[in-house]
Amino acid sequence: MKYQNILNDINDETPVGIPDEEGEIFSAIDEQVMKFGSLQHDSINWDILINRTEQYLSYTCKDYKVLQYLGYALLQKNFKSSFEDFLLLFSAFNKKYFFIAYPKPSENKMINRFKEKSVGLILERVESATSNNLDKRFSSLEGERIVGVIQELISQLAEYISNAEPVLNRLLRFVKDRIDAREKVSINETNLEQYLHNVQVDNIDSLEQNNMVSNTLNFPEVASTDMNNVRQLKQFYFQVADTTCSIDSSSALGYISRRFGLWHGIVQLPEMNSLGNTMMQSVPLEKVIDYREQVVSSPSIALLERIEKTVTTSPYWIEGSYLSAKCCSALNFGGAAEAIKNVTKQFVDKFSMFHFAKFQNGEPFLNDVVLNWLSDEPITNSSTQMPSVNDLINNFDECYSSDGFVAVLKLIDEQLKSAGDIRSRSYLQFEKIRFFLKEGMRTIAINELLELISSSKKCVVEEWDSIFFTRLERLKDKLLKDNE
Repeated sequence: MKYQNILNDINDETPVGIPDEEGEIFSAIDEQVMKFGSLQHDSINWDILINRTEQYLSYTCKDYKVLQYLGYALLQKNFKSSFEDFLLLFSAFNKKYFFIAYPKPSENKMINRFKEKSVGLILERVESATSNNLDKRFSSLEGERIVGVIQELISQLAEYISNAEPVLNRLLRFVKDRIDAREKVSINETNLEQYLHNVQVDNIDSLEQNNMVSNTLNFPEVASTDMNNVRQLKQFYFQVADTTCSIDSSSALGYISRRFGLWHGIVQLPEMNSLGNTMMQSVPLEKVIDYREQVVSSPSIALLERIEKTVTTSPYWIEGSYLSAKCCSALNFGGAAEAIKNVTKQFVDKFSMFHFAKFQNGEPFLNDVVLNWLSDEPITNSSTQMPSVNDLINNFDECYSSDGFVAVLKLIDEQLKSAGDIRSRSYLQFEKIRFFLKEGMRTIAINELLELISSSKKCVVEEWDSIFFTRLERLKDKLLKDNE
């Protein structure tokens, strides 16, 4: 099996080893991981990351966090050749080390929330990779093998990892839908008669094929829907939304229909006390924070579907629509992002007290980020905004080499003036600190870094990924330690 060394015990006394996050191998891993989701993402050296994570897992420590980095690197570098290999490794790793591996090894078969999050993130990485490789096809033999591995993963993880079963079921569907149509016969059919039937189906004219497709889709029956029945009408619009999005995730119609179904029956806001508090429960903070971080660090169609599902159960969670629009922008679904904003604004504008209303815990229906989003300023598409800054950052080293320190500072300052969002400005300021360090100006670099950390903490968390904060803090600790 590929990566067999990872499945060998570190030693007899400590089969899973001991974490060493200060060592040379982990530092090399960390250097690449710090670039995840940042403006330096394109400069990640996947070969180094694969090599070092394999070394760490083989000879230092069995750690799901590092296994996640390995999986991400393999799938990013070459999805086609690595998808099956990594799933096999993941399953074998679970079989041998699930309870005793880091983080939080357990001898009583209990899974701590930190380990659950690490394993869950591996699943998220794999699913995100599939959404970027929708043209992938599998032979019948590949399909059979991968389906078997995924079913094994379900049996291993479903009881312990909350998001495992739905994610793995979606992966099953991804694989089954992409097994070569002709070779599906060898998997699903057992006699020649059925095989001939499938050949006939493959050769029917395009009109018949279109009719078959439309019959299999879950379009609602308009004639059987009572448009005066609020419940039926709500389900009608939800069904339109689900079917439309399943055909085309970028379709604005799906997101508009879902919100119309959710909000059309609301004619007044919930009762509120003098402080604006209602009896409405807010979406759990842990889930919201997870959505905020992933929209920035790893936007995907799968993430968008999860946010939308939460939106349908929480009509006054307007931040959910903001996060969906932000995720759409990151996926280049600009029309859908703008449609979500417009229909949400129409709903909010219906009620003059919306800005005053709060959930039971005192959290406002409309926080500052959402209010800013719903203002008349158009949605910023991160996929079009960030590359311009990214291109400039890629040129900073070249400018420094050819024209010197003063020239590169001037270039960064020019871009700071024109940068339209806080995240871009902060990354530019971080680049500035990097060049101060290159010139040996440690005191100035430390002062700039402390100021950047201070200003960053005042910003709303969804504008960031946690890796950026970690990077700032680690650099601060290192510089202050070196100064002692």
